[in-house]
Amino acid sequence: MKTGIKILLVVVLVLSLAGFIYAEEKMTLKPLRCCIGGTYDGITKDSPNCPYGPKPGKFTMIIHQTDCGSAVYGEVLDIATGAPKTKFEGTVTPIPRSNCCMLTGKAKGVPGTPDAECVHEVKAKICKTTTGKWEVINGTYTATAGKCCSGTFSMKQR
Repeated sequence: MKTGIKILLVVVLVLSLAGFIYAEEKMTLKPLRCCIGGTYDGITKDSPNCPYGPKPGKFTMIIHQTDCGSAVYGEVLDIATGAPKTKFEGTVTPIPRSNCCMLTGKAKGVPGTPDAECVHEVKAKICKTTTGKWEVINGTYTATAGKCCSGTFSMKQR
């Protein structure tokens, strides 16, 4: 009988300790807030099968976000003129147990620009750096309409 009580006490102790560790982990891991609104400098790299020939390009993107919510929108600006050339709408959601969020959406060309007929699906893992700024290392843009290029992009928050 004494052995049974010892085993029961050990089981209770182990379960209590496991519960404490789990509760402590839940208290210390705060979900990341994907507050990514801001101005970004970026670089694109078209895929090799681009209809116009692959070329790298630079861009500025402004992302707007209300109260760190999941809905984001913005525009990609022409570096030379500062005028919007693409409008973006999408969502941003935290990636569990990381300092990153998933950014997905659609980019549509602005009427009167060379990209007016282009529509792209955009996907990117955007991570908070040690400096507190956001950065995309390997995002993708995939043409879904128009005679447009697909490719990859990176960007850093100013």
